[in-house]
Amino acid sequence: MSTHYELGKTGEDQALENYLERGYNLVIKNFQYYRDGRAGRLGEIDLILEKNNKLYLVEVKTRSDNSFGSPQEQVTKSKLMYLYKTWQYFILKNPKYKSYFCQFDLVSITGKKLEIIQNAYNFDSLSS
Repeated sequence: MSTHYELGKTGEDQALENYLERGYNLVIKNFQYYRDGRAGRLGEIDLILEKNNKLYLVEVKTRSDNSFGSPQEQVTKSKLMYLYKTWQYFILKNPKYKSYFCQFDLVSITGKKLEIIQNAYNFDSLSS
């Protein structure tokens, strides 16, 4: 039986392989946001990919089954806020991507089923 960490890493690897097979380029895996003077990580984006001058922020949710709800249900408004702040930090550290259109995809893996939900979330909804 694999640990929660191993299950998540395996899911991220599967998602990355799927994107790479479809011509996307990996920019960075597991980009983490730390703010100076504060202990602990404030956010992480599982995969940041690029294709045709467009960035794809990918959150990967891997579950062995749906007994605790679907992977999509695990992405709460507060999780989206952390992803948004992490994306802003990424742009600050990598200004060459500032003009790129950005899309947020969710990869849901349950058991052996991998589903990509393109443009799954919109950061505009965070301001309301």
